[in-house]
Amino acid sequence: MPTTDPDGTIPVATAKEWAANWRDYLVTATSDFVTRSFDIPIMDFQNILLYNPTAESVKAFIGLKDAGDPLSAQLMLVPMVSGQEVHTVQLAGGTIGETQSNIYDMTTSCPPTCVTSPPPGDTLDM
Repeated sequence: MPTTDPDGTIPVATAKEWAANWRDYLVTATSDFVTRSFDIPIMDFQNILLYNPTAESVKAFIGLKDAGDPLSAQLMLVPMVSGQEVHTVQLAGGTIGETQSNIYDMTTSCPPTCVTSPPPGDTLDM
Protein backbone atom coordinates (compact mmCIF):
# COMPACT_ATOMS: atom_id res chain seq x y z
CA MET A 1 0.00 0.00 0.00
CA PRO A 2 1.54 3.36 -1.03
CA THR A 3 2.19 5.84 1.75
CA THR A 4 2.87 8.82 -0.51
CA ASP A 5 1.06 10.57 -3.31
CA PRO A 6 1.82 9.55 -6.91
CA ASP A 7 5.14 10.73 -8.34
CA GLY A 8 4.85 14.18 -9.77
CA THR A 9 2.12 15.41 -7.40
CA ILE A 10 2.27 18.18 -4.84
CA PRO A 11 0.01 18.58 -1.80
CA VAL A 12 -3.27 20.39 -2.49
CA ALA A 13 -2.45 22.96 0.21
CA THR A 14 0.88 23.72 -1.50
CA ALA A 15 -0.86 24.15 -4.85
CA LYS A 16 -3.35 26.57 -3.32
CA GLU A 17 -0.52 28.56 -1.70
CA TRP A 18 1.44 28.78 -4.96
CA ALA A 19 -1.67 29.86 -6.90
CA ALA A 20 -2.38 32.55 -4.29
CA ASN A 21 1.24 33.71 -4.55
CA TRP A 22 0.80 34.07 -8.32
CA ARG A 23 -2.42 36.08 -7.96
CA ASP A 24 -0.77 38.34 -5.37
CA TYR A 25 2.24 38.80 -7.65
CA LEU A 26 0.02 39.90 -10.54
CA VAL A 27 -1.53 42.59 -8.36
CA THR A 28 1.69 43.90 -6.80
CA ALA A 29 4.42 43.12 -9.37
CA THR A 30 7.07 45.75 -9.95
CA SER A 31 9.13 43.54 -12.27
CA ASP A 32 8.29 41.69 -15.47
CA PHE A 33 7.41 38.01 -15.51
CA VAL A 34 10.23 36.54 -17.59
CA THR A 35 9.44 32.83 -17.68
CA ARG A 36 9.08 31.83 -21.31
CA SER A 37 8.46 28.10 -21.03
CA PHE A 38 8.01 25.15 -18.69
CA ASP A 39 9.65 21.74 -18.99
CA ILE A 40 7.11 19.10 -17.91
CA PRO A 41 8.29 15.54 -17.21
CA ILE A 42 6.42 12.78 -19.05
CA MET A 43 5.88 11.14 -15.63
CA ASP A 44 3.33 13.87 -14.85
CA PHE A 45 1.29 12.98 -17.93
CA GLN A 46 1.66 9.22 -17.37
CA ASN A 47 0.35 9.48 -13.81
CA ILE A 48 -2.44 11.85 -14.81
CA LEU A 49 -3.65 9.20 -17.28
CA LEU A 50 -3.08 6.32 -14.84
CA TYR A 51 -5.00 7.90 -11.95
CA ASN A 52 -7.60 9.71 -14.09
CA PRO A 53 -8.57 7.37 -16.96
CA THR A 54 -11.84 9.27 -17.59
CA ALA A 55 -10.26 12.75 -17.67
CA GLU A 56 -11.20 14.75 -20.73
CA SER A 57 -8.62 17.50 -20.26
CA VAL A 58 -6.03 19.03 -17.95
CA LYS A 59 -6.20 22.56 -16.55
CA ALA A 60 -2.84 24.32 -16.07
CA PHE A 61 -2.27 26.89 -13.33
CA ILE A 62 0.74 29.13 -12.85
CA GLY A 63 2.00 29.41 -9.30
CA LEU A 64 4.98 30.86 -7.46
CA LYS A 65 6.87 28.91 -4.81
CA ASP A 66 8.09 32.24 -3.41
CA ALA A 67 5.44 34.97 -3.45
CA GLY A 68 7.88 37.72 -4.39
CA ASP A 69 10.07 35.81 -6.85
CA PRO A 70 8.80 35.44 -10.42
CA LEU A 71 11.70 33.07 -11.14
CA SER A 72 10.13 30.53 -8.75
CA ALA A 73 7.27 29.97 -11.23
CA GLN A 74 5.69 26.52 -11.41
CA LEU A 75 3.09 25.09 -13.75
CA MET A 76 0.53 22.95 -11.90
CA LEU A 77 -1.58 20.42 -13.80
CA VAL A 78 -5.07 19.45 -12.60
CA PRO A 79 -7.09 16.72 -14.37
CA MET A 80 -10.64 17.63 -15.44
CA VAL A 81 -13.38 14.99 -15.19
CA SER A 82 -16.97 15.82 -16.19
CA GLY A 83 -16.01 19.49 -16.33
CA GLN A 84 -14.70 19.53 -12.74
CA GLU A 85 -11.18 19.96 -11.36
CA VAL A 86 -10.12 16.79 -9.53
CA HIS A 87 -7.73 17.84 -6.75
CA THR A 88 -7.62 14.49 -4.94
CA VAL A 89 -8.28 10.83 -5.77
CA GLN A 90 -8.91 7.74 -3.66
CA LEU A 91 -5.68 6.52 -2.06
CA ALA A 92 -4.54 3.43 -3.98
CA GLY A 93 -4.82 0.51 -1.59
CA GLY A 94 -6.22 2.77 1.14
CA THR A 95 -9.43 2.60 3.07
CA ILE A 96 -12.59 4.37 1.96
CA GLY A 97 -12.24 8.11 2.37
CA GLU A 98 -8.43 8.17 2.25
CA THR A 99 -7.30 10.46 -0.55
CA GLN A 100 -4.06 11.47 -2.19
CA SER A 101 -3.08 14.55 -4.14
CA ASN A 102 -4.02 14.67 -7.83
CA ILE A 103 -2.27 17.98 -8.62
CA TYR A 104 0.87 17.43 -10.65
CA ASP A 105 3.97 19.59 -10.73
CA MET A 106 7.50 18.49 -11.34
CA THR A 107 7.96 21.30 -13.83
CA THR A 108 10.93 23.59 -14.20
CA SER A 109 10.69 27.06 -15.66
CA CYS A 110 12.98 28.71 -18.19
CA PRO A 111 14.46 30.94 -17.01
CA PRO A 112 16.00 30.26 -14.54
CA THR A 113 16.37 26.53 -15.26
CA CYS A 114 16.62 26.05 -19.01
CA VAL A 115 17.06 22.64 -20.57
CA THR A 116 19.20 22.12 -23.65
CA SER A 117 17.82 24.23 -26.45
CA PRO A 118 17.07 23.06 -29.99
CA PRO A 119 19.39 24.13 -32.80
CA PRO A 120 19.44 27.86 -33.62
CA GLY A 121 16.46 28.88 -35.73
CA ASP A 122 14.42 25.89 -34.47
CA THR A 123 13.03 27.56 -31.34
CA LEU A 124 9.45 28.54 -30.74
CA ASP A 125 9.93 32.23 -30.22
CA MET A 126 6.51 32.95 -28.75
